[in-house]
Amino acid sequence: MKRVLVPVAAAFALAAGLSPSAVQAATYINYGPVGADGGFTITFGNTGISDSDFSDVFDFAMPTGRGDFVITSTMSGGSQNITWTSVAFNGEEFESGAAGWNEFRFLNGVMITSGTGQQLVLTGLGGGNASYSGVITFMPLAAAPEPAAWALMILGFGGAGVAIRSRRNVVA
Repeated sequence: MKRVLVPVAAAFALAAGLSPSAVQAATYINYGPVGADGGFTITFGNTGISDSDFSDVFDFAMPTGRGDFVITSTMSGGSQNITWTSVAFNGEEFESGAAGWNEFRFLNGVMITSGTGQQLVLTGLGGGNASYSGVITFMPLAAAPEPAAWALMILGFGGAGVAIRSRRNVVA
């Protein structure tokens, strides 16, 4: 089992737009820069998988938001195929699809909560010199007003309505 830990310090590197180096030679993670809206992408993968049974575990510390995942493996010459036995994020299994020599897994609209462990686990059967790559697209949630802010807005609109109504009732 190969395990890659993405520590909380990576969130600071991510915020600074830095990319940490790969933890292992074959397994890699690269962070894209943080956009103005707070969104970012993470690319990850593994190359040169010669184990017939393999398991890669990626632990993340991401902020609260929404994540979309896509993982692709391509068979080349028949000896580099990966047969996935399981691909899951926080225990939620990915959907699967295939097109020609490409097999892909995807999971869209995953709600991610800050402060909780996020874990991506990929297990499968690799043949020869197999490899896969994946992308996580992260988007923070839009901030919702707190109940006190809603109450203040309602009182403000109500007060404006009372002021307008009382001006109409003035007799000249």
